[in-house]
Amino acid sequence: MRFIFIYLIVVASLGARPLDLEVHASSAILMNAETGAILYEKQAHVPSFPASTTKIATALFILDVKKPSLDQMVTVSSEALKLKSVGKEKDSPSYWDEVDGTKMGLVRGEILSYETLLYGMMLVSGNDAANTMAESLSGSIPTFLEEMNQYLSKLGCKNTQFRNPHGLHHPEHFTTAYDICLIAKKAIQIPKFREIVSKSSYLKPKTNKQKETELRQFNQLLRPGKHYYAKAIGIKTGYHSNAKSTLVAAAESEGRTLIAVLYGCENKTDRYADAKKLFDAAYEESLETRRMFGSEQIFSRVVTGAKTSLQAALGADLTISFYPAEDPFCKAFIQWDQVPLPIKKGQKVGEVRICNEAGILLRKGDLLAKEEAKGSLLFVLKEAFKSLFN
Repeated sequence: MRFIFIYLIVVASLGARPLDLEVHASSAILMNAETGAILYEKQAHVPSFPASTTKIATALFILDVKKPSLDQMVTVSSEALKLKSVGKEKDSPSYWDEVDGTKMGLVRGEILSYETLLYGMMLVSGNDAANTMAESLSGSIPTFLEEMNQYLSKLGCKNTQFRNPHGLHHPEHFTTAYDICLIAKKAIQIPKFREIVSKSSYLKPKTNKQKETELRQFNQLLRPGKHYYAKAIGIKTGYHSNAKSTLVAAAESEGRTLIAVLYGCENKTDRYADAKKLFDAAYEESLETRRMFGSEQIFSRVVTGAKTSLQAALGADLTISFYPAEDPFCKAFIQWDQVPLPIKKGQKVGEVRICNEAGILLRKGDLLAKEEAKGSLLFVLKEAFKSLFN
């Protein structure tokens, strides 16, 4: 069946009521992972040093674009493990590791799978794992970074530029809370990414160079202790002296997934406290309902050949439900079905569709003919005439 799309009206919301609270982070955002609605933001578009939350982008690019077989084996090269000389960091490639950089403990010539490397990068923040995968997948780490930056730009990250795949400090390595939230929003849709970042530990298999080892999750929202948060499902922590403590966290409750980004926290405790504060405030909100169109409202259109214009109405009131901090700016459309005459009373003739600002469908309702619509005498004669020659 063909459809006729007609723009109807812009339905402005009363305006979302962002969460009213303070956080320690210098830059922060809270976003609905499904709709992209922003519940809270603080300096979210200001460039920041992301530290190891960079690895979210690296994992996303690998899983969404490179898509290696996760059981494929990789040999660790000497290049992936190179360290910057103390005091000569500026003279070294931006992707070389630092002596005190976080590692999963790879050694040259070790053979292990992409899956194990992804766990090593995301759970224990292995810079060596990030470099190993980047080099293996693109031939060189600089090529991988060029490709990844292009991908992130197309994803909508307008203020992001990465000089390494792991997040060690470089003056030209930056992103924003908003951009990294977009990256995390995309990544959390990938089942394997979601599985990896939600694990509290992973048993690294025995390799040709090392014995079996347990890797334990750095994200304390997922581990028993004072920072544990039952609704948490990942994602990644970070730290270096220029970035301070950083955190990208995801939580889920009653089917609603939220992503929080906290950049520039003075200490680890602050980032976890901020994340829980944001999540709790959002999950404590109650759903509200708004009537957008009533069943008494009449919609009409001219139908070629009909005696009168077609009159239609919704079969029931059309409402949307939302949380106060996510009150959407809506657009409403009529989608008329192209149905042949005669049209019966009560016949479905179209839909009213309500979408949010991003174009995501929120609700739709059937339009039903209020009365029978018959063809005019001329239309009937034309149809009869055509049937004689078919």
